[in-house]
Amino acid sequence: MKTLSVLEPTLLNPLTYDAYLTLVEDLVSEQRTTGEEPTAQQVANTQDNLKRMKQMEKQFLLLPGLRNMLQQHHLNWEWLVLTEAWCGDGAQLVPAIAAIARAVPSIKLTILLRDQNPELMETCLTKGTRSIPKLICMDASTGERLFTWGPRPTIIQNLFLKHRAAHPRMSIEELVQQLHKWYAQDRGLSLQLDLYRLAEQALIRNESCLQAAV
Repeated sequence: MKTLSVLEPTLLNPLTYDAYLTLVEDLVSEQRTTGEEPTAQQVANTQDNLKRMKQMEKQFLLLPGLRNMLQQHHLNWEWLVLTEAWCGDGAQLVPAIAAIARAVPSIKLTILLRDQNPELMETCLTKGTRSIPKLICMDASTGERLFTWGPRPTIIQNLFLKHRAAHPRMSIEELVQQLHKWYAQDRGLSLQLDLYRLAEQALIRNESCLQAAV
């Protein structure tokens, strides 16, 4: 897997979460969205996504176990998140990721638009597709990629796949509606379980490397 430095100059238009939220708000007011060739449906999705982002900000509860694990280590991590304003999964997940990073000062969060950063996107494809959102965890000291997550929490993805298999005639619109119901019920829990596992593995690997170097 190609490892990119957090200072990679090809990263275009990096945003803080607050700047990204402002961008989405501006796009909604202008009835536009992000992406290379946005469709009318994607513009409509962006309208709904702003509401989803605001709702997740209100409902998200950070798991004490995840917070404590991340806070007690002297991390120097950067989280790069690839997304687009029209992405429904991103609307549910990016606010939760931002809340986690906000609670851990040693994690710097950077939001990147997928279509503006194709080189980075190509390093974290999902079965050959450019599915988003994607979170890339980097060691800011070394530029090493520690883990990649996304585009959907494991538990919710499994629910989605089982539901689609059980209802082969269900339209994509109905499937997406059900997906967002699961997200509303989940409130970011499944995301945190995934990130706890990945972060724990990264920390264990780091400790093993330090011990081997002694």
